[in-house]
Amino acid sequence: MKEQNTYVEYSRSEIDTQPDETEWSRFDALTDADIDAAAASDADDPKTDAPFWKDATVVMPENVIAIDLDLLEWFKAHAPDYETQINTILREYVEANADN
Repeated sequence: MKEQNTYVEYSRSEIDTQPDETEWSRFDALTDADIDAAAASDADDPKTDAPFWKDATVVMPENVIAIDLDLLEWFKAHAPDYETQINTILREYVEANADN
């Protein structure tokens, strides 16, 4: 039988009330060598050495738009779905000016 995944949503306040069970002292004690050794021994960690990247190509996204930083920051501060908001405003502008 296929295992079913369970999707659970939590509000920000619910998350904030959960105790932090992270062992920060253990984490802080790790050296770069410890981290490198753990990554090297991780069977799920694909090695990204020179041969891995030999045939790689850079693929740029097709839809890129330049927008002034102050505008972007304003939208981000006022709407969590800021990209959708920008798209809606641009679409309304185009539709309002379709005859021009």
